[in-house]
Amino acid sequence: VVNIVPGPAAIGTALVSHPGVDKVAFTGSTEVGRLIARAVAGTDKALTLELGGKAANIVFDDAPLDQAIEGIVNGIYFNQGEVCCAGSRLLVQEPIAEALVERLKDRLATIRVGDPLDKNTDVGAINSRAQLERISALVASGVEEGAELYQPRCELPARGYFFRPTLFTNVAMSHRIAREEIFGPVLSVLTFRTPEEAIEKANNTPYGLSAGVWTEKGSRILLMTRRLKAGVVWANTFNRFDPTSPFGGYKESGYGREGGVHGLHAYVRLDRKSTRLNSSH
Repeated sequence: VVNIVPGPAAIGTALVSHPGVDKVAFTGSTEVGRLIARAVAGTDKALTLELGGKAANIVFDDAPLDQAIEGIVNGIYFNQGEVCCAGSRLLVQEPIAEALVERLKDRLATIRVGDPLDKNTDVGAINSRAQLERISALVASGVEEGAELYQPRCELPARGYFFRPTLFTNVAMSHRIAREEIFGPVLSVLTFRTPEEAIEKANNTPYGLSAGVWTEKGSRILLMTRRLKAGVVWANTFNRFDPTSPFGGYKESGYGREGGVHGLHAYVRLDRKSTRLNSSH
């Protein structure tokens, strides 16, 4: 059964606040997640939130570059970047930064922007005029703050809300494009020298939904996954999901998990008398 209830925010508020609802699971913006948390505060409703993100995709100098390039592209340009776990920050170790960026620019030139219903399209339309305006404003702020903009030449459809795949270099941690969730096809590139610096930059965000690590060293992968403050950390891949594995965030990326046994816990209540699990509505 699939129920789709479109409409203004008042509909969502009514559903969340209704006394007949025992469990609320929300996937969306951090701002709306806060409103829902306030609405259910003081009630016995169970709540899980999967909210925004500003994921770091970290590439070390020993990474398999061809594989990493495809992972970077899939991580940020899939679904026009309108994905909570999008790899919107690319952290590259300094010795390979220049070569990787040049290869990434070549790869962006092959991305096809167009009709979302065309199976050959790589980047489709932005979901609304308001979101397109937000993306445009944040990209403009990146230019104003001194980051270097690159966009491949491509013809955008005359109808619909489209934005070119965008790459920023010379990005500083203080730039808005490095701090705020853009929710669009925009990648910010930063560099690092040591694993410690990469961890510090990756964790320097109010979000903590996902991250990626690219390296041939297994010991380095284990080090990074232990110290990165993200609910999901991918190694030598990005945006790969397994329904048996829990998914969710830290900090302003929400709480609770989806998938796996952990994802089921939020939908059951333990009866202390009989220790049986009762399904919630």
